[in-house]
Amino acid sequence: MTTTSIIIVNWNGREHLDACLRSVFAQTYKDFEVIMVDNGSTDDSVSFVEKNFPDVQIIPLKRNTGFGEGNNIGIHKALENPDIRFVAALNNDTEVHAKWLEQLVSAMGNDTQVGTVVGKILFFYERTKFDAAGDFLLPGTLKVVTRGYGQIDSGQYDREEECFSARAGAALYRREMLEDICQDGDFFDRHYFAYIEDTDLSIRARLFGWKIMYTPKAMVYHKVAATTKKMSYIFRRYQSGRNRVFTAIKDLPVGLWLPSLKGRDSVDADYRIRFKQSFWIYCKIMVSLALSLPRLLRQRRDIRRKTKLARQDIKNWERRFGLR
Repeated sequence: MTTTSIIIVNWNGREHLDACLRSVFAQTYKDFEVIMVDNGSTDDSVSFVEKNFPDVQIIPLKRNTGFGEGNNIGIHKALENPDIRFVAALNNDTEVHAKWLEQLVSAMGNDTQVGTVVGKILFFYERTKFDAAGDFLLPGTLKVVTRGYGQIDSGQYDREEECFSARAGAALYRREMLEDICQDGDFFDRHYFAYIEDTDLSIRARLFGWKIMYTPKAMVYHKVAATTKKMSYIFRRYQSGRNRVFTAIKDLPVGLWLPSLKGRDSVDADYRIRFKQSFWIYCKIMVSLALSLPRLLRQRRDIRRKTKLARQDIKNWERRFGLR
């Protein structure tokens, strides 16, 4: 019986799919299906997968709907099957260890409040270095940052533990959690298009009482931004900045908005852009915020009605999940 569905969202990623799918079909855990949502690719991604991986279910879209909406479409398809207990989201520019899925499912364990599990993500080309060992919080803030980025893996993150949030590039989600956090038919907020949609999902899950676990035994090798680097850096900065503001307004108490936004980005802090470009991004974010505010406030009201945590519980995240 198929109990797990792996969703791979693809956009012009033909050069990554062979390594990714070969590793997926080499899993020791066999009770899974693969759904590839193709976001209007103009390369030969679809024909390549049809020819070489006929067991993959392909959902071809006419345009690029973004990472979040692509995953939403795949998840809705997966959950049509009542036997599906878990859904994994996997980037197309990854290669997974043979026991990746087995270890993710094992880490779900018998605790039904565990809604998400994420593994150890290492660089594809430097496999002794971390891309991510779970997401935590910048000390003294509610700013989500990646733990371990660029560090040599010397066993410092080899303990299974709760983390604050999980990257959707290689995470496993429990069906009941997905159904619980679904809003307006979305699991990931489709308005985000790209970036921070997994943080938003994780925060909603935490607000609704779900746990998020990190397990070092589920290993993934990631090429990092292999798809998004095809987009301009200015566009990426705009998406990231705007979506951080969206997440604060939707998910957090008003007094905690600024603590979630301050601090430098962990991954792209090495980039530099001119003042003129920064000002343009800021103005565009403000325009988008003004246009989106009615929807954001409605979403906020819906989330607050379902939230199981008091304001102090949310404030305590800084202590529980602050990087040490």
